[in-house]
Amino acid sequence: WIASAALFGLLGSPRLHAGTLYNVSISTAPVVGTTGYLAFDLVGGIPFQDNTVKVTGFSTNATLGSASISGDVAGSLTPGPLTLIADQFFNEWLQPVTFGTSITFVLDVTTAYATGSTPDSFGFFLLDPTQNPFPTSDPSATNSVFAIDLMGTAPQVFTSTNPTSQFSATVTPFTATPEFNPGPAVGLGLALVLAFRLLSKTSRDM
Repeated sequence: WIASAALFGLLGSPRLHAGTLYNVSISTAPVVGTTGYLAFDLVGGIPFQDNTVKVTGFSTNATLGSASISGDVAGSLTPGPLTLIADQFFNEWLQPVTFGTSITFVLDVTTAYATGSTPDSFGFFLLDPTQNPFPTSDPSATNSVFAIDLMGTAPQVFTSTNPTSQFSATVTPFTATPEFNPGPAVGLGLALVLAFRLLSKTSRDM
């Protein structure tokens, strides 16, 4: 009985949930004072692999307007977090801005991937007032500032292809303390209580 209780406890024990974390920094000084949009886009693969992208620590000296969303998006940029989930094909947070000189945030992505499938992918875009992306060196021709296939590969960071540079971006990985999932931990606690009671009963009956 004690062994069974311990087994159930292990099966219900908390798993470490550590996404891949990036510090993102974007300079928009050449377009300061103009209006446009920030687009955070998460595209579901085939089949959907339900990856999650979380944006925290968002900071900018831009002026923000009222955002709009498509797909499975929750939260907000400020105070955050903003969360997008790839359980639909197109998931987007579209943020109107009057550009300042800088944008920074932390990006936390999961990287679930089924071999042979099309991966979920995330892209960040700077858009002009007509919602067309500023042109970049992105070879896919979607003109993202940076893009990540959520399968454990590194981000691809692109540059402006306008004669006058409109931005520069850095996307830097870093390590943080993994988070515990508190739900399954309850199962572990109950299993340990059960094991303790069974051990006490065995001692009394001896």
